Amino acid sequence: SCGADAAAVRDGLPQPGGGRAYGMEPLLFRYGVDLFINGHEHNYERMYDVYQNKTTQSTTDPKATTYIVTGSAGCSELHEPFRLPQPARSALRANTFGYSRMEVHNATHLRWQQVQTQKDTPADKAMYGAVIDDVWIIQRHHGPFTRHEATWRVNGPW
Repeated sequence: SCGADAAAVRDGLPQPGGGRAYGMEPLLFRYGVDLFINGHEHNYERMYDVYQNKTTQSTTDPKATTYIVTGSAGCSELHEPFRLPQPARSALRANTFGYSRMEVHNATHLRWQQVQTQKDTPADKAMYGAVIDDVWIIQRHHGPFTRHEATWRVNGPW
């Protein structure tokens, strides 16, 4: 399933004797990767900053990598529905076809938009070409997120 695949990429592969290794999340956190964009042919989801399944739900000076799953241009398999309730780390989900636009305005400001292109139903046709997600991601303090490690150890609102 997609969830299991995502866990393997994020946390790593199961190891003999327990635990996981070779996951991407520790690398993204250690090296301060601000934005991780990956593709999926069925849907769109923009997440807030996420580390160890926690989020501050921030798009201004996020304290971990922001993840976007895009690539909802369509395929012969049509949509794969979201099966689990939307978690707190998820800012927006869309089970429609569309495309993404990214505008980098300067070293600190990035604008991200998702445009709907599905037109299967009258409701879809009314939304054709509409921007269904429009967010500014502002990061004024580039560099390793490890400087925020204490934030993630505390049980916060996330």
